[in-house]
Amino acid sequence: MRWDLLLEWMTHLGSGAWGAFREAVAQLADDECDLDEQALNRTLRITLSDLGHVDFFVDGSRRWHVLCPAVIGIAGSSEHLFVGGRTRSLVDRLVAAAGISRATVTVDELIHGLSRVHIVGEPEAVRVAAKSAGVEYLPDAAVLLSARLPVVRSTMQAARPAQEPINWSVRSWSFQEQRWVAEKLEHTVREYSNRYNVRRYFVHLGRADVREVEKRASFYCAALVRGARIVRYSHDDRILRVPRWAPLPEAYSRTACLAGGRLGIISGSDIVFENIDPSIAFTLLVGLGQGIPMPESLG
Repeated sequence: MRWDLLLEWMTHLGSGAWGAFREAVAQLADDECDLDEQALNRTLRITLSDLGHVDFFVDGSRRWHVLCPAVIGIAGSSEHLFVGGRTRSLVDRLVAAAGISRATVTVDELIHGLSRVHIVGEPEAVRVAAKSAGVEYLPDAAVLLSARLPVVRSTMQAARPAQEPINWSVRSWSFQEQRWVAEKLEHTVREYSNRYNVRRYFVHLGRADVREVEKRASFYCAALVRGARIVRYSHDDRILRVPRWAPLPEAYSRTACLAGGRLGIISGSDIVFENIDPSIAFTLLVGLGQGIPMPESLG
């Protein structure tokens, strides 16, 4: 599985430049891949980040950093995931240790040959297996992550008023039409791009107050300004749904993926995160500025 090899290479290095990551992807890619180079780099970056293996663009730089290996628990179940840096020998040690402690390890293929290492067993058995393999055990990882999420309202308030670029093309996101329009709309996201295809995102808060915000967070800042509900959660199904046009900010996406133990999936016009514990969903929604989920509004 060639992307397992990519993760192993990154684990051995520990950290590196974005350019080196792209070069490694290009060398491992083959003609059977149905994604172009840019899309493949983006898909792998999001997957490795969402599953808690690698941090990209650390502190605003063009570098990545592999996270420490850990076995994490999935809330409300006997399921666990192996996250962080990963090598074949380390997985083999975990499989052997799990067998002794009566836990079960399965390796599922995700995208293009990247594996998900899944462990099922009682917490104590998994803890013993993790310790024997030499990796950390975090039974409540998603709870810890959710407690550290940057609140969207604070992100918006911390962004300083900015001057919109001159001589850049501009378009705005229309919440009504759910598409970009070639206008400068108010109380929404404005995307500016130059001739070098550099893009910047600004949120119009009112009058002359415009703040520059990271792309993913910008949609939730704008939704907060408008009082728009764009995220849905079902208590009955334990499913969180977000629009495809507004992917969760990176920290939120990782928390949702690790809370449910799997990547978000595309379903129609939504990105769907399954098996999300209600307490974690509550924290996600409040942090995103989407309000407290009420039973009459669920579904």
